[in-house]
This record gives sequence, C-alpha cells and structure tokens, in this order.
Amino acid sequence: MGQDLLIGVILLGIAAVLIFFGLPDKEGVNRRFLRFEAAVILYPPVIMIFLVAGAVEVLKALLSASH
Repeated sequence: MGQDLLIGVILLGIAAVLIFFGLPDKEGVNRRFLRFEAAVILYPPVIMIFLVAGAVEVLKALLSASH
C-alpha cells in the first residue's frame, strides 16, 4: 500500500504544480511556454495523464489496504 499511495500522491502533486504553472497571470496573459500553439494542444493532456495516473494509484492503494 505504501508505495502505491506515495506514487499516487507524487503524481497528483505534479499535476497540481502543472496546473498552477499553466494559469495566466493577473493581466490574463499566458505564460511564456504556453504562447506556442503546440504547447496549448499538448499541455492539457499531460496534466490529465498525471491526474488520472495519480488517482488510479491512490485508489489502488486504498482498495488493496481494505483486503
């Protein structure tokens, strides 16, 4: 349980950091790395991969602990 939970929490933390860094500034201007068209297309799926993988690992750890 411990390793799955740790990996899940780390993946969810990475997703949270990516979401935070992807937010526009106070003036509504996107960050420098998101000004390119390819970054706007690729950035959301990368965040979703980390979110889903983290959620799966956490759920797997919680379900294996109940057995």
